Amino acid sequence: MGKLTDFQNKAIASEKVGWQIVGALLQWRAKYFYGFILLLLPTIGVSMILAPHKIWPCLGLIGMNLGVWLIIKVCRKLADIFSLQKKDSGVTWCYVSILIAIGFWIVVFVLIFNVNENTKVAAAIGVIGFILSSVFKDKITGVVAFFHLRMHHMLNIGDWIMVPKFNVDGEVKRVTLTSVTIYNWDTTTSVIPISALHADHFKNLQNMMKGKTYGRRMLMSFTFDTGWFHPMDDKDFERLQKHDVKEYLPTEETVIGVLNARLYRLYLHHWLMNYPHVSQQPRLIVRWIDQKEGGMPLEVYAFIIDSSLAPYEWQRSQIVEHIIESMEWFGLRLYQSPASYDVSNINVCKAEKPATYRKEDL
Repeated sequence: MGKLTDFQNKAIASEKVGWQIVGALLQWRAKYFYGFILLLLPTIGVSMILAPHKIWPCLGLIGMNLGVWLIIKVCRKLADIFSLQKKDSGVTWCYVSILIAIGFWIVVFVLIFNVNENTKVAAAIGVIGFILSSVFKDKITGVVAFFHLRMHHMLNIGDWIMVPKFNVDGEVKRVTLTSVTIYNWDTTTSVIPISALHADHFKNLQNMMKGKTYGRRMLMSFTFDTGWFHPMDDKDFERLQKHDVKEYLPTEETVIGVLNARLYRLYLHHWLMNYPHVSQQPRLIVRWIDQKEGGMPLEVYAFIIDSSLAPYEWQRSQIVEHIIESMEWFGLRLYQSPASYDVSNINVCKAEKPATYRKEDL
């Protein structure tokens, strides 16, 4: 038994499909045998009803059931193997073979029992078919969805997909005629009906991961306190001189008198254009958007070249930290609603001179 198991495992692990089929067939042992016995009993009953006192139709139906049943078992095993090997074409052909075997079974069943000549039997089979189609409606829809997604290359094993409706965000591990198994990035596993991907919205990010796009999108907005907006003066320019921003700014004559918010927007746009991990295609936008109650939002729309999860988050954090750091060079501040701590610790006193709208020394 041990040698047979070793041979079976080696055959399954082979790169040749022929040996893999042999390995799957060798699994026709106890668990498969008992399953076939359970299938054999209703088969004999149906044969006795449709063709009483005839042995050959019964034997033919038993042999056909055995063959189709083995095909289904072998194809399912091979589909699991191809899923681990990420051979999408192999998985598709396994399920195509299953459907062909079921179709062949229906045709042979009609021929063996001459269903066309017996109107009562044909009517009974029609009713049974209608009932089964109603019961297995979701299964049939799943089969249609499976072939639609496969034929249009919209879903493959190893793809990174996002399905907001089911809170799914991870890598596709297995695809069957009725379900999709996804390993989420939070280390959980989700199994969803494949028909849901056909009927509802989902995102496939695999092309981005493979570098077939310009990168992964970064879309963020930073709300600035408009009380710190003011024209640049000599003191502001002197402060900028302490930082390495010359290559991203106009000449000294142009800087003086320019609104610091405008100058910062130009600086950040040129800084991102020269940042090695940001692509200038398909678009790179730094813009002010609609004024809000708390301030004026500055939106950054860019594509980071490093699209995989950890590098992308690292570069995005680097950009955000630079934005926070550099805005002080221009005398700008982010808006933040006062918290209870800020209110409870405020010191209110009467000054000798009227207070200005911004700090003199930054």
